[in-house]
Amino acid sequence: MYSVKYCCIIILSGLYLFFLCAISLAGEIKPGSGYFTYEDRIGDNKNRDISVYYHCPTSFTKTDPIVIIMHGNSRKVLRFWRPWKAYADQYNALILAPEFDKFDFPGSLSYHSGGIYDIATGDEKPEKEWTFSIVDRIFDRAKFLTGSVQKKFFLYGHSAGGQFVHRYLTFKSGSRVARAVAANAGWYTLPLFTIDFPYGMGDSPANSSNLKTLFATDLTILLGDRDTRQTKKLRQTREAKDQGPHRLARGKFYFQIGQEAALRNNLQFNWKLKTVAGVGHSNKGMASTAASILLKKILKKGAPVS
Repeated sequence: MYSVKYCCIIILSGLYLFFLCAISLAGEIKPGSGYFTYEDRIGDNKNRDISVYYHCPTSFTKTDPIVIIMHGNSRKVLRFWRPWKAYADQYNALILAPEFDKFDFPGSLSYHSGGIYDIATGDEKPEKEWTFSIVDRIFDRAKFLTGSVQKKFFLYGHSAGGQFVHRYLTFKSGSRVARAVAANAGWYTLPLFTIDFPYGMGDSPANSSNLKTLFATDLTILLGDRDTRQTKKLRQTREAKDQGPHRLARGKFYFQIGQEAALRNNLQFNWKLKTVAGVGHSNKGMASTAASILLKKILKKGAPVS
């Protein structure tokens, strides 16, 4: 009898420890590097588990900034996350890098363009089901896990991640982004209603209020001055070529179109255009400048972003 009771205690203790481990893997942020799993259970695809890699400085507090990094088309999130760990420590910021894999987020429509439309039917999805909206929920999850009081986050993306960033800012109403950097995007959704989505805002969920919010955002178009190669991965449709022959030219074109549209509509324009000398299509080469743009402007350490 005692042996049976003892075995039950061992089994229950093991189940309890397993439960604790499961909680830890599903959601925990400790000082240093690691990952947690965000379980996306909204919409038709209710079983998407998204790995979110993080680096949390030992001195991070609830009033320090949170930066979300968007990976490129390869979906190799660790390659984008690793170079940012040093800048997390330098600026005392929590770095989050969610992994949007090709199984749950196939193709550019699901990831680069934010999952606004169903890839099977082409129908517009409710905003809460957009890939863009998952980023907001990951931010909320990170706030819960750290006790952060931040109301907004900082956003960076390179290549396909740069596409994601500028489209997030274009289509998300009431953007929660304090400052953003879109680096070396391959092509753009132009802030024009005369051109249809995905190359423009025409025939999309956006309206004039989206345009006002987009132009008012503190957005830097960050370009490597050597990102001029025409590789097979660079989109070569007629509409993309109209934006320029390579990423450097297309980024400058996007900025110019935005500047002209803001002036034409008498809207505040807070964008900036910056090139990084000697850098081609490299997330690692852009990271230092991007981190400085995003975080160096925080004059008072520990002040929450309103």
